[in-house]
Amino acid sequence: MRIDPRFALAAACIALAGCVSPKSFLDPAVPRVSYQDLGKRAAPLKLTLSVEFQRNGAPYPRAEAVLKEGAQRVLRATGLILPSDAGTDGSIRIVLNNSGDLEDAQSKGMKTGLTLGLAGSTVKDAYEMTMSITVDGKTATRTAVQHALYTSIGNETLPAGIESAPPNVAFDRVLEQMLLRALQDMQKAGELSDLRTRHRLRGEPADPYRYQQVLFAPASL
Repeated sequence: MRIDPRFALAAACIALAGCVSPKSFLDPAVPRVSYQDLGKRAAPLKLTLSVEFQRNGAPYPRAEAVLKEGAQRVLRATGLILPSDAGTDGSIRIVLNNSGDLEDAQSKGMKTGLTLGLAGSTVKDAYEMTMSITVDGKTATRTAVQHALYTSIGNETLPAGIESAPPNVAFDRVLEQMLLRALQDMQKAGELSDLRTRHRLRGEPADPYRYQQVLFAPASL
C-alpha cells in the first residue's frame, strides 16, 4: 500500500492495520467556509507561490509537491489569487505543519490489524498553517490557522451526520478550508479589498501606490 506523506498519523495507523479500509473526516468543530463567502476581485493578484510542509515542526520535503499542487488549485478557484512561477504582483508563502502522537497511532493501527478490524481505531492528524502575502514590500500574515483530520479504521462508528472520504480527499478538504479561512479573515480586516473598483465607481484616478499601501497592512497584524 502506498502511504501518503501528508498525514503522518493516519498513514502509520493504516500501514499497521493492513487492508482495513480507512475513513477520514474533517474536525466537525471547525466552522466551514465556502468560496461564496469570499468577496470577488476585478482581477486576481498574480503571486509567486512557495510552500513548506512540516511534520511535528521539522521540514518534510516529501509532501511539498502535493501541498503546492493543492494550494494552487484552491487559490485559483477563489478568483482572488493566481499562482504563478513569476508573480508580477508579489508572492504568497504557505507553511503547513502536521503534528500528532505517532507512537499512539502505530499502537492503534497494530491493535486493529491484529483483530482483523474488529477493534476499531481513530487517530487525529492536527494541522497548523501560516500564510503570508507580500506585495510591494508590504506583508499580510495569518498564523496559527488550525484544523484537523480524523481517520477511522476497522469497526469504528463515525459521529452522526459526518461525511467521510478517503484520507487524501479529506486532506485536500482540510487544506481548502484553512486557505479559505485565512483569505476570508484578511478580507474582513480590509487587507484584500479591491480599492481599484472603488476608485472607478467614484470616478477617482487609480493610484497604484496608494492602493498597495491600503491593501496590505504591515506584518504586525
